[in-house]
Amino acid sequence: MTRKLVLFGILLLSAGTAFAQTGKKPKKTVYEEVDLENVMKRYFGKSFGYSIEGIYSVSCVITRRNKKFLSKAERIRIVGRQDNYAKVAIMKDWPSSNRDFIEVSLSYKKANHFPIMGELDIMAQGAGYIYTHLEPDGKKMTFSMLESEGLLEAEYSQIEKRKTITYKLSYLKIYPTASDEVTLNEGR
Repeated sequence: MTRKLVLFGILLLSAGTAFAQTGKKPKKTVYEEVDLENVMKRYFGKSFGYSIEGIYSVSCVITRRNKKFLSKAERIRIVGRQDNYAKVAIMKDWPSSNRDFIEVSLSYKKANHFPIMGELDIMAQGAGYIYTHLEPDGKKMTFSMLESEGLLEAEYSQIEKRKTITYKLSYLKIYPTASDEVTLNEGR
């Protein structure tokens, strides 16, 4: 019986020592690690994508336009400006979805959360996009959006009494740019 207790004590002591040693030394991994932005870049580097797909830096200008009472003179004033306030990815949505593209935030406050901030639908004859921006409180704003060389521009206006408030969004494509596409195509 004492023999069994001594043997049991030795086993417990050796197990505790082994456990303490594994807790002290973290195991080294040989895996290469990538973040979500790097995964997106690898996806957008494929040649099967659409020209609108990519990673963008977003800026916004808010203007207020109003007429003074009994006057034809119009006053335009910039009431807000945010340069490069967000980084987003625009990508094709599922084939069975009722929207063509989605806008995913890459600069959201919570780590490992990537909310869909907007939806894009192609206009008739590919003349541009209808962009629906989704606010955290559920409010939706619908913009008209045009695409030109590495730049998307969207505009939304609302009228309040005698004032017109206009939101202009500028999306500057930061990946893939024309030079990235040349480099990617040479590597194949």
